[in-house]
Amino acid sequence: MEIQSWLQLVVICFLGAASPGPSLALVVNNSMAGGRVYGIGTSIGHGVGIGLWAFLTAIGIAELIMSRSVILLVLQSLGACLLIYIGFRTIMIKSNLLIQQKNFQPTSYAKIFRGASEGFLASILNPKVALFFIAIFSHLVQSDSDWVEIGFMGITAALIDTFWYVFITLMLTKTGMIQVFQNRENVICKVSGILLILVALYLLITMI
Repeated sequence: MEIQSWLQLVVICFLGAASPGPSLALVVNNSMAGGRVYGIGTSIGHGVGIGLWAFLTAIGIAELIMSRSVILLVLQSLGACLLIYIGFRTIMIKSNLLIQQKNFQPTSYAKIFRGASEGFLASILNPKVALFFIAIFSHLVQSDSDWVEIGFMGITAALIDTFWYVFITLMLTKTGMIQVFQNRENVICKVSGILLILVALYLLITMI
């Protein structure tokens, strides 16, 4: 692939990651509810899912999935249900962010794993990601593309997505910012949870 095509891939992947949507809502929600490590774990897991979609799309599997309406419906339903679950969990959370941060180290690995699992599921259960990459790779993937090139395309998409959401998490959890959020934790968690549920309901409505 030519340098110009790689630059196009980088720019388009960045614009896709930076656009508002359920993924951004999830990362913001987990960063506020569980702290920096939780948000970073979510970002990494989401990036892995994005990279997997990019790789599958490049080798034509995602297009096959999109042609099967039953599989598409199941993926959309599971993704929306995941957002609803996280939204209700956030609304019911108690004001204990400061306590969580004081006892941070013993549970950091658990937080990373749980956040990464949620981020991965949120991206891999979103068929719109496949449509996004089908639109991109239909112009970039050539008939003579080898496995190394296809794999590197998936890694590129994963890294761009991960770095963007890690950046968002770090900005949200800066010392000055986190104090503001801690003072308004209950309100922020409820608003964030409601927004996640509304996003999920919107996705369900668009399915119908």
